[in-house]
Amino acid sequence: MMVPRTTINSTTDYSAINKKVDSKASAADQQQDRFLKLLVKQLQSQDPMNPMDNAATTSQMAQISSVTGIEKLNATMQSMMASFASAQSFQAAALIGKEVLTQGNQMKFDGTKPIDARVDLPAGVSNIKVTITDKNGAVVDKLTLPQQSGGAAGVVWDGKLEGDRLAAAGDYFISATGLKDGKEIALNTLTWQTASSVELAKTGVNIMLGSQKTVAFSDVKQIR
Repeated sequence: MMVPRTTINSTTDYSAINKKVDSKASAADQQQDRFLKLLVKQLQSQDPMNPMDNAATTSQMAQISSVTGIEKLNATMQSMMASFASAQSFQAAALIGKEVLTQGNQMKFDGTKPIDARVDLPAGVSNIKVTITDKNGAVVDKLTLPQQSGGAAGVVWDGKLEGDRLAAAGDYFISATGLKDGKEIALNTLTWQTASSVELAKTGVNIMLGSQKTVAFSDVKQIR
Protein backbone atom coordinates (compact mmCIF):
# COMPACT_ATOMS: atom_id res chain seq x y z
CA MET A 1 0.00 0.00 0.00
CA MET A 2 1.37 3.38 -1.01
CA VAL A 3 1.65 6.01 1.73
CA PRO A 4 0.45 9.50 0.69
CA ARG A 5 3.34 11.87 0.29
CA THR A 6 3.13 14.97 2.45
CA THR A 7 3.77 18.13 0.48
CA ILE A 8 3.76 21.63 1.95
CA ASN A 9 4.61 24.63 -0.22
CA SER A 10 5.25 27.85 1.67
CA THR A 11 5.41 31.44 0.45
CA THR A 12 4.51 32.97 3.80
CA ASP A 13 7.01 34.97 5.84
CA TYR A 14 7.06 33.58 9.38
CA SER A 15 10.15 35.51 10.47
CA ALA A 16 8.06 37.65 12.80
CA ILE A 17 7.62 34.67 15.16
CA ASN A 18 11.28 34.48 16.23
CA LYS A 19 12.26 38.02 15.33
CA LYS A 20 14.62 39.64 17.81
CA VAL A 21 13.43 42.78 19.49
CA ASP A 22 15.01 45.82 17.86
CA SER A 23 16.62 47.95 20.56
CA LYS A 24 16.51 50.99 18.29
CA ALA A 25 13.77 53.43 19.25
CA SER A 26 10.73 53.41 17.02
CA ALA A 27 9.45 56.48 15.22
CA ALA A 28 6.72 56.89 17.83
CA ASP A 29 9.25 56.62 20.68
CA GLN A 30 11.46 59.22 19.04
CA GLN A 31 8.51 61.52 18.53
CA GLN A 32 7.48 61.10 22.16
CA ASP A 33 11.01 61.87 23.32
CA ARG A 34 11.09 65.07 21.24
CA PHE A 35 7.68 66.08 22.57
CA LEU A 36 8.73 65.62 26.19
CA LYS A 37 11.91 67.62 25.65
CA LEU A 38 9.94 70.47 24.07
CA LEU A 39 7.37 70.31 26.86
CA VAL A 40 10.05 70.53 29.55
CA LYS A 41 11.64 73.44 27.68
CA GLN A 42 8.28 75.21 27.50
CA LEU A 43 7.69 74.70 31.20
CA GLN A 44 11.14 76.09 32.02
CA SER A 45 10.63 79.12 29.77
CA GLN A 46 6.98 79.90 30.58
CA ASP A 47 5.89 83.24 31.98
CA PRO A 48 5.09 82.77 35.70
CA MET A 49 2.34 85.38 35.34
CA ASN A 50 0.81 83.56 32.34
CA PRO A 51 1.47 79.80 32.79
CA MET A 52 0.56 77.10 30.28
CA ASP A 53 -2.99 75.76 30.31
CA ASN A 54 -3.06 72.45 32.22
CA ALA A 55 -5.88 71.00 30.11
CA ALA A 56 -4.02 71.66 26.86
CA THR A 57 -0.84 70.10 28.23
CA THR A 58 -2.71 67.00 29.43
CA SER A 59 -4.46 66.64 26.06
CA GLN A 60 -1.13 66.76 24.17
CA MET A 61 0.41 64.13 26.44
CA ALA A 62 -2.63 61.86 25.97
CA GLN A 63 -2.38 62.14 22.18
CA ILE A 64 1.30 61.23 22.05
CA SER A 65 0.66 58.27 24.40
CA SER A 66 -2.12 57.04 22.09
CA VAL A 67 0.21 57.11 19.07
CA THR A 68 2.81 55.05 20.94
CA GLY A 69 0.20 52.56 22.14
CA ILE A 70 -1.22 52.04 18.66
CA GLU A 71 2.20 51.34 17.18
CA LYS A 72 2.98 48.75 19.86
CA LEU A 73 -0.46 47.16 19.37
CA ASN A 74 0.17 46.85 15.62
CA ALA A 75 3.50 45.12 16.24
CA THR A 76 1.86 42.69 18.68
CA MET A 77 -0.97 41.91 16.24
CA GLN A 78 1.50 41.18 13.41
CA SER A 79 3.36 38.72 15.62
CA MET A 80 0.09 37.05 16.68
CA MET A 81 -1.06 36.74 13.05
CA ALA A 82 2.22 35.08 12.06
CA SER A 83 1.88 32.63 14.96
CA PHE A 84 -1.72 31.87 14.00
CA ALA A 85 -0.75 31.24 10.37
CA SER A 86 1.97 28.84 11.48
CA ALA A 87 -0.43 26.90 13.74
CA GLN A 88 -3.06 26.77 10.99
CA SER A 89 -0.54 25.34 8.53
CA PHE A 90 0.19 22.41 10.87
CA GLN A 91 -3.55 21.78 11.26
CA ALA A 92 -3.98 21.80 7.48
CA ALA A 93 -1.05 19.40 6.99
CA ALA A 94 -2.97 16.82 9.06
CA LEU A 95 -5.60 16.76 6.29
CA ILE A 96 -3.23 15.29 3.70
CA GLY A 97 -4.50 11.88 2.64
CA LYS A 98 -7.95 12.47 4.15
CA GLU A 99 -11.21 13.26 2.36
CA VAL A 100 -12.56 16.78 2.75
CA LEU A 101 -15.98 18.12 1.82
CA THR A 102 -15.76 21.37 -0.14
CA GLN A 103 -17.70 23.19 -2.83
CA GLY A 104 -17.24 21.36 -6.12
CA ASN A 105 -18.87 18.98 -8.58
CA GLN A 106 -16.39 16.13 -9.12
CA MET A 107 -16.97 12.72 -7.51
CA LYS A 108 -14.89 9.53 -7.65
CA PHE A 109 -16.78 6.21 -7.94
CA ASP A 110 -14.85 3.01 -7.14
CA GLY A 111 -17.29 0.80 -9.05
CA THR A 112 -18.95 -0.74 -5.97
CA LYS A 113 -19.66 1.64 -3.06
CA PRO A 114 -22.29 4.40 -3.24
CA ILE A 115 -20.93 7.94 -3.14
CA ASP A 116 -22.46 10.89 -1.34
CA ALA A 117 -22.49 14.63 -1.90
CA ARG A 118 -24.37 17.73 -0.73
CA VAL A 119 -26.54 20.36 -2.38
CA ASP A 120 -26.80 23.87 -0.92
CA LEU A 121 -30.46 24.87 -0.78
CA PRO A 122 -31.46 28.51 -0.42
CA ALA A 123 -34.72 29.08 1.44
CA GLY A 124 -37.82 28.69 -0.72
CA VAL A 125 -36.34 26.34 -3.33
CA SER A 126 -38.52 23.51 -4.62
CA ASN A 127 -38.46 20.81 -7.34
CA ILE A 128 -34.78 19.95 -6.68
CA LYS A 129 -33.26 17.95 -9.54
CA VAL A 130 -29.82 16.32 -9.47
CA THR A 131 -27.96 15.18 -12.59
CA ILE A 132 -24.96 12.82 -12.67
CA THR A 133 -22.73 12.91 -15.76
CA ASP A 134 -19.58 11.04 -16.76
CA LYS A 135 -16.26 12.61 -17.74
CA ASN A 136 -17.50 12.99 -21.33
CA GLY A 137 -20.57 14.95 -20.24
CA ALA A 138 -23.04 12.15 -20.92
CA VAL A 139 -25.94 11.93 -18.44
CA VAL A 140 -25.80 8.64 -16.52
CA ASP A 141 -28.47 9.26 -13.88
CA LYS A 142 -31.06 11.78 -12.65
CA LEU A 143 -32.38 12.12 -9.11
CA THR A 144 -35.18 14.13 -7.52
CA LEU A 145 -34.70 15.25 -3.92
CA PRO A 146 -37.63 15.50 -1.52
CA GLN A 147 -38.89 18.97 -0.63
CA GLN A 148 -37.08 20.45 2.36
CA SER A 149 -36.18 23.76 3.94
CA GLY A 150 -32.97 25.61 3.15
CA GLY A 151 -29.62 24.15 4.14
CA ALA A 152 -27.42 21.29 2.93
CA ALA A 153 -29.33 18.41 1.38
CA GLY A 154 -27.63 15.02 1.24
CA VAL A 155 -27.36 13.14 -2.07
CA VAL A 156 -26.39 9.46 -2.36
CA TRP A 157 -25.67 7.91 -5.75
CA ASP A 158 -25.44 4.12 -5.79
CA GLY A 159 -23.83 4.00 -9.23
CA LYS A 160 -26.62 1.89 -10.70
CA LEU A 161 -27.61 2.36 -14.34
CA GLU A 162 -30.54 0.95 -16.28
CA GLY A 163 -30.99 -2.77 -15.79
CA ASP A 164 -29.27 -2.59 -12.36
CA ARG A 165 -25.88 -2.40 -14.06
CA LEU A 166 -23.17 -0.62 -12.09
CA ALA A 167 -21.38 2.30 -13.68
CA ALA A 168 -17.69 1.89 -14.40
CA ALA A 169 -15.23 3.12 -11.82
CA GLY A 170 -13.95 6.62 -12.47
CA ASP A 171 -14.73 10.30 -12.17
CA TYR A 172 -18.31 11.56 -12.33
CA PHE A 173 -19.83 15.00 -11.96
CA ILE A 174 -22.89 16.27 -10.13
CA SER A 175 -25.07 19.29 -10.86
CA ALA A 176 -28.35 20.45 -9.34
CA THR A 177 -31.18 22.83 -10.13
CA GLY A 178 -34.31 24.00 -8.32
CA LEU A 179 -37.26 26.35 -8.69
CA LYS A 180 -37.31 29.63 -6.79
CA ASP A 181 -40.03 32.23 -7.39
CA GLY A 182 -41.08 30.27 -10.46
CA LYS A 183 -37.64 30.37 -12.08
CA GLU A 184 -35.12 27.53 -12.46
CA ILE A 185 -31.79 28.29 -10.75
CA ALA A 186 -28.49 26.39 -10.51
CA LEU A 187 -27.60 25.16 -7.02
CA ASN A 188 -24.14 24.85 -5.50
CA THR A 189 -22.90 21.32 -4.80
CA LEU A 190 -20.32 19.99 -2.34
CA THR A 191 -18.32 16.83 -2.96
CA TRP A 192 -15.67 14.75 -1.20
CA GLN A 193 -12.11 15.02 -2.47
CA THR A 194 -8.80 13.72 -1.13
CA ALA A 195 -6.43 16.41 0.15
CA SER A 196 -3.09 15.86 -1.58
CA SER A 197 -0.99 18.79 -0.37
CA VAL A 198 -1.00 22.07 1.55
CA GLU A 199 0.06 25.47 0.26
CA LEU A 200 1.04 28.28 2.62
CA ALA A 201 0.18 31.30 0.49
CA LYS A 202 0.36 34.97 1.41
CA THR A 203 -3.44 35.06 1.48
CA GLY A 204 -3.66 32.10 3.87
CA VAL A 205 -3.52 28.30 3.91
CA ASN A 206 -4.81 26.49 0.81
CA ILE A 207 -5.56 22.80 0.25
CA MET A 208 -4.68 21.10 -3.05
CA LEU A 209 -7.23 18.40 -3.86
CA GLY A 210 -6.82 15.20 -5.83
CA SER A 211 -8.82 16.82 -8.64
CA GLN A 212 -6.03 19.45 -8.91
CA LYS A 213 -8.40 22.09 -7.58
CA THR A 214 -7.20 24.41 -4.81
CA VAL A 215 -9.50 25.55 -2.01
CA ALA A 216 -8.96 27.72 1.04
CA PHE A 217 -8.53 25.89 4.34
CA SER A 218 -11.48 27.89 5.69
CA ASP A 219 -13.71 26.48 2.90
CA VAL A 220 -13.41 22.89 4.17
CA LYS A 221 -16.83 21.97 5.55
CA GLN A 222 -16.18 18.45 6.82
CA ILE A 223 -13.35 15.91 7.16
CA ARG A 224 -13.41 12.11 7.12
